[in-house]
Amino acid sequence: MPNKWLISADSHVMEPPDLWNKALGNKWGDAVPREIDEWQGQEGRFYFTGAEAFKLGELVEGEGELQQKLFRATEDPAARLECNDEDGIWAEILNATNMLYSMRIENPSLGRDCCSVFNDWLMEHCSQDRKRLLGTAMVYMDDVDWAVSELERAAKNGLVQVMINCDARPDWEPYRSSKYDPFWAKAVELDMPVVLHIITGNARDSFTLHGKDRENGPRCGWGIFSEAGAVLSNEFIFGGILDRHPNLKVVLSEYEVSWLIYWMFRTEQRQQAFGPAQGLSLTTKPIKEYMANVFHGIIDDPFVDKTLDVIDSKTVMWGSDFPHPRCTFPNSEKIVDETFGGLPKDVQDNLSFYNAARFYDIEIPETGRTIAV
Repeated sequence: MPNKWLISADSHVMEPPDLWNKALGNKWGDAVPREIDEWQGQEGRFYFTGAEAFKLGELVEGEGELQQKLFRATEDPAARLECNDEDGIWAEILNATNMLYSMRIENPSLGRDCCSVFNDWLMEHCSQDRKRLLGTAMVYMDDVDWAVSELERAAKNGLVQVMINCDARPDWEPYRSSKYDPFWAKAVELDMPVVLHIITGNARDSFTLHGKDRENGPRCGWGIFSEAGAVLSNEFIFGGILDRHPNLKVVLSEYEVSWLIYWMFRTEQRQQAFGPAQGLSLTTKPIKEYMANVFHGIIDDPFVDKTLDVIDSKTVMWGSDFPHPRCTFPNSEKIVDETFGGLPKDVQDNLSFYNAARFYDIEIPETGRTIAV
């Protein structure tokens, strides 16, 4: 048993392979996300996302008994809590897996239907222990009225934040458009953080490449890991979202943090030099002021100490990425200690526990830690 409790601000469920087929198969037929046994001439256990496909076994850590254990834990909340106790995880923020990829569905009606089915399932999943299992709603952003309604439904039923498409799809209006203002306003009213997570935007994930196409995996990796920084800069800061909605909380999940050093340099450069040179009237408010309400997920970024020179340590929250490849289970405490070991003790505790506890208002166990000021 680990010596201390951790809180994971980015863990994942693996939705049942037949979740959407059962709920939507009669309506959408073969367009619905589902498990399939062949893709592009290759046989195996694939998951068709509604847009692409990935091999189910590649998205869960380990092999053999360990992998089967993690598969069970992602579908069965009781088994998950057993894994959490083993790994010292007091509470988790639960994000989707399959639904991340299905945010790239091109048919907006199908995308909205898939989100609603997922949200229903996650509400039930988290009901096993709402103090320790906290869910993230998924909302497809093409129809703002629907998005506001689904956001309200998610909050009413206990989900704690909302994940949207990381970027507006090419045929939508960009997020900086006032069209989306009712959604941002409702998120503020409900105190529901808005999450940008890898894979949910326009950049394609390498796990959906197969055969010779996998040679483009490194390019895909750069695409998905840099997308949120561009959206944060262009839409939320220079696009005026955070000026119009200064209390909006934005979470960048699973991007790590050290890229923010270069991002801050380039964003300030855009504001102070390139923008004016191109005749653009950009905000003059210091970029760091916008970052007060932007929160960041970290797993094991070795340059976190340097990054804390440019962002507030209280905006950084550790996550295990359970059960995905390179997740920290069952060695989370060891990896946290190795990653944060060079930081002051209070900062280590904030990054691994208290920041998430405060942000999500997580009830602390009677034995163990108490909330730090």
